[in-house]
Amino acid sequence: MVDNRRQQNQSTEPKPQPNTSQDDTVTLIPLGDIGSVTKNMFLYETKDEILIVDCGVGFPDESLPGVDLMIPDVTYLKKTNKKIVGMVLTHGHEDHIGAVPFVLQQLPDFPVYGTALTAAFVEEKLRDFGIKRKVNTVQFDDKLSLGKFNVSFVRVTHSILDASNLIIRTPVGIIYHGSDYKFDFTPVDGKQTEIHKISDVGKEGVLCLLSDCLGTYKRGHSLPEIDIEHKFEQEFRETKGKVFVSTYSSNISRLNQAIDVALRQGRKICFMGRSYLKSRDVGRQLGYMNFPPKEEVQPRQAAKMDPSKVMILVAGSQGQVDSAMTRIANNEDRDLSIQKGDTVIFSSDPIPGNEANVYSLIDTLSMRGAKVVHTDIDDDFHVSGHGAQNDIKLMIALTRPRFIMPIGGTYRHMIGMRELAGSMGYDDNSTIIPQEESQEIIFTKSGYRLGKKIKAEPVFVDQITKEEMGEYIVFDRLKISKEGMMIILAEIEQETGQLASRPDVILRGLSYSNVQNFTKKLEEQLRREIGRGRAEFNIRYYRKIIQRKAEDILSRERKEPLIIPVVLEV
Repeated sequence: MVDNRRQQNQSTEPKPQPNTSQDDTVTLIPLGDIGSVTKNMFLYETKDEILIVDCGVGFPDESLPGVDLMIPDVTYLKKTNKKIVGMVLTHGHEDHIGAVPFVLQQLPDFPVYGTALTAAFVEEKLRDFGIKRKVNTVQFDDKLSLGKFNVSFVRVTHSILDASNLIIRTPVGIIYHGSDYKFDFTPVDGKQTEIHKISDVGKEGVLCLLSDCLGTYKRGHSLPEIDIEHKFEQEFRETKGKVFVSTYSSNISRLNQAIDVALRQGRKICFMGRSYLKSRDVGRQLGYMNFPPKEEVQPRQAAKMDPSKVMILVAGSQGQVDSAMTRIANNEDRDLSIQKGDTVIFSSDPIPGNEANVYSLIDTLSMRGAKVVHTDIDDDFHVSGHGAQNDIKLMIALTRPRFIMPIGGTYRHMIGMRELAGSMGYDDNSTIIPQEESQEIIFTKSGYRLGKKIKAEPVFVDQITKEEMGEYIVFDRLKISKEGMMIILAEIEQETGQLASRPDVILRGLSYSNVQNFTKKLEEQLRREIGRGRAEFNIRYYRKIIQRKAEDILSRERKEPLIIPVVLEV
C-alpha cells in the first residue's frame, strides 16, 4: 500500500501550468506568515472571492522592546477588489483569534463564524474594543455556503474546548484545514474527535491536507488531558499552604480539572486576573463550568482563610509583567501574597519568546518561599494540545490527501512533516513547503504551483494602548536600548538661516566624555553647510542636516546613538 501511494504521488507531481485560467484555480495565501507557530491567518481565493480562516496574533521576544503583540498585515486585503465572503475561526486560542478586533476595524463588513466558545471569546474582545459586530455561532453539524466555498466543521480534541478543523470544498477540490489538533480518546469533556467525518472526507477525496505540524519530532501519541488530574490530586494533597494554579485562561477544561480536585479536597475556589474572570463568566454562560457559586471566594476572603482550604486560579502563566501572578510574586497585590508552604503550579509551557519572563517569575516565586512546579522539573502538569507523530500519521491516513502542507510550526517542524509523510509513501514533492513568507500556493484540479510573494510588513501592537506601531518605532527603541540617545537643540535665525549659537547636547543612556569637542565640531560643520541663501525657514531641512553631520562625527568614534534634532526658530 505504501508503494502504491508513492507511485500515485509521483504521477501527480505538481508542475507549472501557465495556461490555467483563474476560474480553474484556488489560491492559498498564509498571510500570517509561513514557518511561524503563531499569528495564524490564511486566505483562500478564487478569481473574485476571498475566504479568511483564522486571525491570530504573534508573541514577540525580548528583542522587540515595548512590543506586546504582532498581528498580520492586511494591506493586501484592504487593496483587493475581491469580495471577502467571510471569516471562519477554528478555535479560541489567541494565535488564532487575537487579531480579530484589530483586523475588523480595517476591512469592509463580512460575516464571522466560530463554534460556541470561540464566538464567545471573540465577542468579549470586540466589546473591549467598542466594536459592534456579531460573531455567528455555528454547531459542528452546520455547513456554510460562502460564495464558491462550502465549509463544514470537524470537532477535534485540543487544549481548548470547541476546537474544530475545517472541510473546505473549493472549485478545484476539497482542502482539509487541520489547524491545531490531537487524538485524545479520553477528553475531559467527553467529546472525542469526530473521526468518522475525517474518514468520510478522505474516502471522498482530499486535494490537500493542511496540518498542524508542531509535534512532528515527538514520538508516539500526545498524552491525554485526563492524566493531569491525578497530578493535581497528589500536589494539592501534599500542600499545607495555599495552592496557586496558572495555565492558559482559555483552557477551561484544565481549569475545571483543578476546580474538581480542589472541591474534593475541601478547598474553596478563587479567581484572580481579568482573563480568568472572563473565562469563568463565559464558561458558566455556555454551561462549560458548573461548580457551585457558594464554593467561590474573593481574594480578600481567601487571604483570611486557612491556607490549606483555598485554591487560587491566577492569570499570568507566561510571566506577563502586568499579570496577577506577577503582582503576587512581587508582593504588590493588595490581598494575597506568597508564604512558605504555598505551592505554585504552572500547568502550561512557555510560549516561544516568553521563556525569559516565565523563568524570571519562577525565580521570584521561589525566593518568596513557594514550591514552584513547572514543566522543566515535572512535565506531568502539562500535556501538549498538539498531535505527536502518531497523531499526525493518523490524520494523514484518515484524509488520504494528494498533497500535504504543514502549518502552525517552524521550518524545522515543516521538514519533520515532510519526513513523516515520506515514511508513509509520499514523495517530497507532495509536501508543500513555501520558501517565502506570504507566498501564494495556487491549486488546480491536477496539482499546485508556488506563486508570487504577497507583500506583508511586520505590524507591532502596544497591548495597553491597543495601537499599532511602525517598524521604525521598534528600531528606534532597539537603538536606544543598545546605544543610548542624543538630543541636539539648535537655534536657527529666521532671517539669515544661520546658527544663532552653539548647539546644546543632552545625553540619555549614553556614556560620552567628549561632548565639548563634539559640539565644537558640529557647530563648525553646520555653519559651513546651512543657511546658504535659503529664502525660507525649512525645519525638516535643518533637522536632516543636523542629524547627518552628528552621525558622521559619532561614527568615527564608533558610537551610534539615536539622534533627535530639535530645531528652534529665533
